[in-house]
Amino acid sequence: MLTRLPKVLMAAVPGCLLLSVAMIALCASQSRARSIAAFCSTIPGKELRTGVSQPAGRQSTLEPQSYKIRIDFREPLRATVQAILTFPDGRLFTHEHAGGYEWSDFIKDIQATREDGSVIPIQSLGPGQWGIKASKDEAVRLSYDVDLSFAEEMREGTQRGGQFFGNSLYIVNRSLFVMSNAVGPRHVEFVVPPGFQIATPWHAVTPSGYQARDNSELADNFTVIGSFPSFKIAEGDFHLDMVMPGGTQATQALIEPVVRSVLHEYIRIFPNTPDFHVLMAVFRGVEINGEGYRDSAALTYPEQIEMGNRVLWASYLAHELFHHWNGDLIAGSDEGDDFGTTEWFAEGGTEYIANRTVVRAGIIDRSEYIRKMETNIGMYEYWTWAAPFRGTSIQNAGAKTALPMPPGMIAKTYNRAGVYNGGWVASFCLDTKIQTDTQGKKGLEDVFRLMFAKFGITGKQWKPQDLVRVSSEVAGTDLSSFFRKYIADANPLPVQEYLANAGFDGLILDYGGEANVTPTANPNRLAQEIREHLWAKAW
Repeated sequence: MLTRLPKVLMAAVPGCLLLSVAMIALCASQSRARSIAAFCSTIPGKELRTGVSQPAGRQSTLEPQSYKIRIDFREPLRATVQAILTFPDGRLFTHEHAGGYEWSDFIKDIQATREDGSVIPIQSLGPGQWGIKASKDEAVRLSYDVDLSFAEEMREGTQRGGQFFGNSLYIVNRSLFVMSNAVGPRHVEFVVPPGFQIATPWHAVTPSGYQARDNSELADNFTVIGSFPSFKIAEGDFHLDMVMPGGTQATQALIEPVVRSVLHEYIRIFPNTPDFHVLMAVFRGVEINGEGYRDSAALTYPEQIEMGNRVLWASYLAHELFHHWNGDLIAGSDEGDDFGTTEWFAEGGTEYIANRTVVRAGIIDRSEYIRKMETNIGMYEYWTWAAPFRGTSIQNAGAKTALPMPPGMIAKTYNRAGVYNGGWVASFCLDTKIQTDTQGKKGLEDVFRLMFAKFGITGKQWKPQDLVRVSSEVAGTDLSSFFRKYIADANPLPVQEYLANAGFDGLILDYGGEANVTPTANPNRLAQEIREHLWAKAW
């Protein structure tokens, strides 16, 4: 799951990058900033580039608001930064504490001098803040080291700070920059050993020189340096640069066709997707998690990427990528009484489409898809039965709990089986009902398309009643009773009824969290069509 910025949707897979996850954390230039994964607008039409740096010996003249960053992988792991900045208000600062990192802790030996070499005193004003006595238009030479040893340890949350892989470094830019409030673009030049690659979402000016529009674009992104596999995908106006620090060519050979197939299906569903550019990093960590930044997103996965576990990581990638549309562009309201009430659709609906997509693309087979059905149904049924969750509706699962939560936990995590698994089951039932009511002519992806037209393109946030209206419009009949009874109220969904309507037989043991799903031997024509729609390539 990706974390998102305004709304952290990524807390771990106990949360999601609602590529927040924040899928991750992604947002088109026309959309409202939501995250992380979620995120902010990007530069229309800008090109993301992974380039090979120039030799370290080449020198260049810095201009105001410029940084020259030297990094190699010798011990101790660090960056040496030289900058020329102006300080209109006499202040310099690092990014504020975020993601468990106090960025100023990594800044060492900071010094400021004038062009004539005379030293300018710097006074600490607190963690990550300094005062400097320089005229507002004076170009000040700033130098400091950045201790990057924190990236050498593999631990939880590395996607929020940095991780070193021996031959490559993933680093969140917040750790690299001491900034000022001067107006205008920032220029960055990397000085790295010959042959090193550099991947960053900034605009490339030279093979190792880049420009960011402002402090936000400068710091609220990440950079990958060293030797690592990468690939680019353009589907319609969706442009993805994916890098795999710590990965191999074999890793790329597994991931790239999956991502290409998944994005092809998503653009088929949303052909009018606005122009969007994102840099995404996928690497091995200690947890399934993600973090979204302004024009970039990072996903971690604890296992080695292999063909044998593709059923898990492929769905994870598909889930986070779909968050660009459902969760970022199609964004639910979190204001007042609406808080948390749309999470079941943002997460469960996303997982439902992700699972359907990977089976349609042939990434997993039908038996593997049925096992995912069984897992989601079993988890949901147990959630509706178990005392710690009893009385909580799917709609309220993202905001309320039946019992007090442990410190630091959020309702979405406490009720994970209701938000994610329950949302999956509700999406399956809604999809089946709409297909039944329209004799197979419409389904849930038509709901997504209409939600995209009404909210994704316009930037409006949707509320529970909006989904009811859109679903009813697609179905051609009033579905308010379905939503009121099974989504807003805590009545268990009649899962076996909808399984039968979709051409499946189901045996369910709620207190055991068990579900056994098998294709019906001789379903009626419509049920067979609905079943085929789950894994057919297109319809």
